[in-house]
Amino acid sequence: MKNKEHESLELTNEMVERNDVIDNAVYDCILALAEKDETELPWDMEIIGDVTSAIKSALAKFNIHVSHPAVVTEEDDNQHYAD
Repeated sequence: MKNKEHESLELTNEMVERNDVIDNAVYDCILALAEKDETELPWDMEIIGDVTSAIKSALAKFNIHVSHPAVVTEEDDNQHYAD
């Protein structure tokens, strides 16, 4: 859905909750793969974001869609929701 009035879009509570589920699951995966705990490898959204992108790319190769809501702002400042 495109936003033509240039008002700022925000994620709904449900979208934020979905993203929290993803972030937590990816962080748990990183800890398991690295054989670390939270004290050895603290929460870092840069790492979590990169790993999430890599997982989404890998799943896309198998035609598996991941619902990961976002607000996208185009060069003309129009915003829309992306999944």
